[in-house]
Amino acid sequence: MNNSILTNPDLIKYWNVTRGGNKTVLTESDVYQLNVVVKCLDVIPNSTTAPIYITDSWTDLTANGIDYKSAPDFIDDSFSTTTEKNSISNNGTSFKISNVEQPYISLLSQGLLNNAKVNIYLTILNPANGNVISHDRMFSGYINNFESTFSNTTGSVKNETTLNLNSIWKKLDRSQPVLSSTSIHQSTHKGDQFFDLIGIINSTQQWKN
Repeated sequence: MNNSILTNPDLIKYWNVTRGGNKTVLTESDVYQLNVVVKCLDVIPNSTTAPIYITDSWTDLTANGIDYKSAPDFIDDSFSTTTEKNSISNNGTSFKISNVEQPYISLLSQGLLNNAKVNIYLTILNPANGNVISHDRMFSGYINNFESTFSNTTGSVKNETTLNLNSIWKKLDRSQPVLSSTSIHQSTHKGDQFFDLIGIINSTQQWKN
């Protein structure tokens, strides 16, 4: 968590007022205990279906110029724990949403959200005015599949949907293509030195991100 959050004066003031303390710096645990941490979700379909922006905040909010609608309830303990690494992680994730609105269920059922890109953000709100203090992306990937559960027992209605996501690096999950060797290629195409020359060409390439 960014150090500017742990030293944010509004968060520190709110902690001291509600907890009766006199802190000058918060810990990550302190911030979570303030109930100001919410999740925001971007769902961007490949089709002509409009993007969906939702949050489990108690009210609608705007972050990075995007308006997020307060809609479903994200089940916090269904989210995988994420850690920051300096290497590529090709692991997917999954999470549950309860009380999903019917229009979203319909989009999923019709396949309109298949392979839709999903961004998950951890967002911290100012307890004084509800403004966004921090909006950090925690995961990017694509919808792989979903499972919805509905039940109505003794007047208690249960509506939960589990979304399974592939990592944004899903395209790396490919086996090595089968290539013909130089000798086989040249036996079919006499004098063709493509495979001999391609190594020279590739050696001059400069890869940048």
